[in-house]
Amino acid sequence: MRKPPPSVLAIGALFVALGGLDLYLGVAPLLHGAARLAGDDWLVLGLGAAALAGGLCLIAGHNWARWLLVAWMALHVAISAGQPLQLLMHAAIFGLLAFTLFRGRAAEYFRRGPAAGPA
Repeated sequence: MRKPPPSVLAIGALFVALGGLDLYLGVAPLLHGAARLAGDDWLVLGLGAAALAGGLCLIAGHNWARWLLVAWMALHVAISAGQPLQLLMHAAIFGLLAFTLFRGRAAEYFRRGPAAGPA
């Protein structure tokens, strides 16, 4: 089984952690006595699920996962459009993420396809 480059591993682990946190934040109202989830909670759950799945599949070498995570970050850029500081930060993170995942060793890692498990 081939190993992902350190940059892919770090980004994947970060998105797994962010996805887990978002999933918790999405269900937190239920844990604190809310009868049902609000619309924003469903959005947080959806984004968390995408981040978690993207992070895990990124580490496994699935090419679609890097596109998912870049789209995830682009959505955050769009969501922060009315807040200049957040927009700047999300845009910078988006650029760094895209740069890291689409060039160098990371690009080669994804060209080879998903890492095969033990036979």
